[in-house]
Amino acid sequence: MHHLVLQVPAPITLNADLVARIAEHAQPGGLEKLPGPQGPKGDWGAHAMRLRDIGVDPHVVRGFMPAIAREHGIDWAVVPAGLRLADFKLLVLDMDSTLVDMETIDELGTASGKKAQIAAITEAAMRGEIADYAESLRRRLALLAGTPESALEEVYARLRLNPGAEALIAAARAAGLKVLLATGGFTWFTERLQQRLGLDFVAANTLEMHDGKLTGHALGPIVDAQGKRRALLDACTRIGCIPQQAIAIGDGANDLAMMDAAGLSVAYHAKPAVQDAANAALNVCGLDGALWLFEA
Repeated sequence: MHHLVLQVPAPITLNADLVARIAEHAQPGGLEKLPGPQGPKGDWGAHAMRLRDIGVDPHVVRGFMPAIAREHGIDWAVVPAGLRLADFKLLVLDMDSTLVDMETIDELGTASGKKAQIAAITEAAMRGEIADYAESLRRRLALLAGTPESALEEVYARLRLNPGAEALIAAARAAGLKVLLATGGFTWFTERLQQRLGLDFVAANTLEMHDGKLTGHALGPIVDAQGKRRALLDACTRIGCIPQQAIAIGDGANDLAMMDAAGLSVAYHAKPAVQDAANAALNVCGLDGALWLFEA
C-alpha cells in the first residue's frame, strides 16, 4: 500500500475543499492530519495531511498531482506505507542551494567582479547542460584567481541555512542517523558547517591558496557527481549499512548519481530533471518537509 502526503509551509494551512478534491481522485482509506499549527478553520487547520492507503495505482497519482500542486502551491509525495525515519541510517545533504541559501562559488565571484560569468556556468552545470562537472568547476575557479581569503569570510558571514535545515538534521540524529554533507563546494565552508551543525562526515573540494589569495585551482580530485556518490557509499560502509538505508537530498544535476544510489531521494527546490528523478520533491516547503514523508 501507499500513502499520499500533502503539505504547505506553516503557518499556511491546507484547503479542506482541495484535500477533498484530491481524495476523490486518490481514493484513500482514510485521512490523517499531521501535527502542526491550528489554522483559521479550527479543528481542520493543518499544514500537512497523509491520505492513507490510496486506492489507485501510484502512477495515477503521479499523473494528476503535478498540475494541482503547481496551481495551488502545495508539496506532495507518494510514499510506501510504513516508511519510518528510524529504518534509515544515513542522511546525505548537498550544500549549495540545498543546505544553504546560496551558491557559494557564485558569491565568491562578487569579489573578483566575475559573478555573472561564474553564475552562468553554475546554472548550466546544475541544469545538466555541462556534462563534465569537474571541467565546469575548473572554469569557474580560474575566474576566481587572485581573490583574497577575506572574500570567503564575507561570503560565510552572509550564508544562511535554508528553512528547516536544523530541524531536519536534529530529527535525523535523534532517530539514530549519521549525517553526511556531500558537495561540489569547498572545505573552507564545510568545515565550519560541520562544526556548527555537528555533521558526521563531509566530502568537498579543497581550494588552493597562496599568499592569502585563491590560485584559481583545487587541490586533489574534484568532488563531482560520482564523487558525491562515492562519498555516500563510503559513509554507508563506515557505519555498516546498505545504500538503500540512505536518504539523499539535493537540487542539481550533480546530485543525481548520489540520489540514485540512495534508498530515498528528495529534490529540494530543484531543477526539473532532478524533480523528475527523485522519489519526492519539496518546492514550497522547507527541508523539514522531508520529515512528513515518514510515519512515527
